[in-house]
Formats: sequence, structure tokens, C-alpha cells
Amino acid sequence: MANRLDKYIRLKKRVEDATKQSDQAEGALGEVMKQLENEFGCATLKECKRKLKQLEKQEASSKEEFDTAVEQFEKDWSEELEEEDE
Repeated sequence: MANRLDKYIRLKKRVEDATKQSDQAEGALGEVMKQLENEFGCATLKECKRKLKQLEKQEASSKEEFDTAVEQFEKDWSEELEEEDE
């Protein structure tokens, strides 16, 4: 009988621990979702994924524009830049 009681107590403790961890995870998820909504206007994970793709496209476009501007700058100012190195 004592063995069954010990087993029950251990099982009960494991269930309580798992419930506590689940509650903490839900709370953390709720906080992250609030932050995503405040910062990016996303209420769901699907919206977040869509926003991420949009931001990645913007980043790639900005990088391309920057690279083009740097190339043009180097082309326009190459003589002046070479003079400074000498």
C-alpha cells in the first residue's frame, strides 16, 4: 500500500511540475505575442511570418540600393580616393 501511495505522490508531483511549466510557457508566449503586436502589428503567427518575409524583402532591396550607391560613389570619386592614398 505504501508503495502505491509513494508512486501516486511522485506522479502527482510530476503532473504539478508539468502544469507549472506549461503555465509559464503560455505566459511567455503571451508576452512575446504582445510584443510582436506592439512592435510589428502582428496578432497571429501567420501575420508574423508574412511580416518577416516583407521585412526580408525590404532588407534585400535596401542592401542592393546601398551596394549600387557605393559602387557609384567609388566610380565618381575613384581619382580623388587614389590621390589620398599616395
